[in-house]
Amino acid sequence: MIARLSLILLVVAGIAAPVNAETLSTPAALAEQTREFMEKAAEGEINAAYRGIRPFLGVPVDAFDASADEASVYFSKVRDKAGKTLDYARVRHEAIADDFHRVVWLQKFAAAAIAWTFTFYQPEDGWKLVGVSYSTTIDDLYQTVRSPGQ
Repeated sequence: MIARLSLILLVVAGIAAPVNAETLSTPAALAEQTREFMEKAAEGEINAAYRGIRPFLGVPVDAFDASADEASVYFSKVRDKAGKTLDYARVRHEAIADDFHRVVWLQKFAAAAIAWTFTFYQPEDGWKLVGVSYSTTIDDLYQTVRSPGQ
């Protein structure tokens, strides 16, 4: 399966576009909001998943909406080839101090898996979504497994 990446980056100074004002209050809220996204994505409702997380954007909405449309087309093709989502699981939640959080989920299909990465930034009080990406490249998600007694 060809990896497809849809990424929204932090706004570069000088780009004028509206962003939303709502924020998420805690790291636990980030995990819950991304879980809700994954639930909709697993049902094949990609546009609804993006709409659900849209109020928390810290980037221009135009770029986000374009990424949502692109993801919807891509995941329609994924469902045609790989079937319906079997399950999804949160595999990682990382932080850079109290400034950035990244939440990674794995969407599982019968013959493939896709990693979804959500990046949040807290410039002051409250977390804003600054990045959403998906990829079939999952090498970075592997973790060392310790056998009992090690």
